[in-house]
Amino acid sequence: MFKKVVEDLVANREVNVTSRYESQQRNNVTGDFQFVVMEKFLSQDNELPFFEKLIMRIYFWVKEVSLSEEKGFGLEQSKVQVEKFPLIVAPLSKLKLKRIYTDEEEEEEVS
Repeated sequence: MFKKVVEDLVANREVNVTSRYESQQRNNVTGDFQFVVMEKFLSQDNELPFFEKLIMRIYFWVKEVSLSEEKGFGLEQSKVQVEKFPLIVAPLSKLKLKRIYTDEEEEEEVS
């Protein structure tokens, strides 16, 4: 189905998939495709109640054991780049940072 969409875009001249190399352009060779699949994961920076955290963990576990998106779309593994990004549903409200100095840093400050 994805190939049909690309063929339709090429037919409407919305996308040019001909190779950029002159030697291959003469023979109308199709260029290479690289697909980027965006995949989210549950960030540790969420302040969720126990029940919601449990639901989110179950969701991501089911997603992990189920069919991957690249296989679902029928894409070749060699042409797929998976980029993962954190999902923040409920950001931490009170985040306290504490700076920890090493022995070397304390000696430099004293000098």
